[in-house]
Amino acid sequence: MEKNKNIELNYIDIPKVFYAEKSNNLFSKCIMCDKNLLEENTFYHIEKSLKKNLKSGQTELIFEYALCINCQQKIAEEFSKETIERIKMYYDLYVDFKKRYEELTKDKIIDVNSWISNCIFTKKPISELNEYHIGALCVGKKLILDALPFAVSWDAINEMESLYSKKTKDALDGFKDLIMPPEIREKIPDGSRVILI
Repeated sequence: MEKNKNIELNYIDIPKVFYAEKSNNLFSKCIMCDKNLLEENTFYHIEKSLKKNLKSGQTELIFEYALCINCQQKIAEEFSKETIERIKMYYDLYVDFKKRYEELTKDKIIDVNSWISNCIFTKKPISELNEYHIGALCVGKKLILDALPFAVSWDAINEMESLYSKKTKDALDGFKDLIMPPEIREKIPDGSRVILI
């Protein structure tokens, strides 16, 4: 996703909500190329898919990954021009990133939870959602406050997937094979469920 050039960037320590669940620590390797993500000036994305267990009420991780910016760009190059234009229009329709940034930083107190408390598109609170994704852009050991981080609801993910061309779906399916264990893939047969922010 293209960053808004009119937004001033802030860097904070990566909060635990964006730690790798297995290690309970910072992501250290790109899922595709194994690049060390914690090196200075190494940019990367983190995405997590979360689902509410309706019996226990607890939120459970479906999948998570960290992807360096170079690998992200390689995958994005496989997207069709049609898909890129449609997704840009979708973001433009629902999100004013400059206004959002100003609102979230106006008190000069940074609470990352407020950045991911509602779906960026539908505005629904994640506390009311059964499934959602959260994403962040990081550099080394810092999280960048800009257009990201944000949360995306299942409904918005479905809407975005309906905008993907076959070429883009094929590219995301290949990436999905990489990040999702087979037992998870079997439960999600009808779409990519990956935002690839």
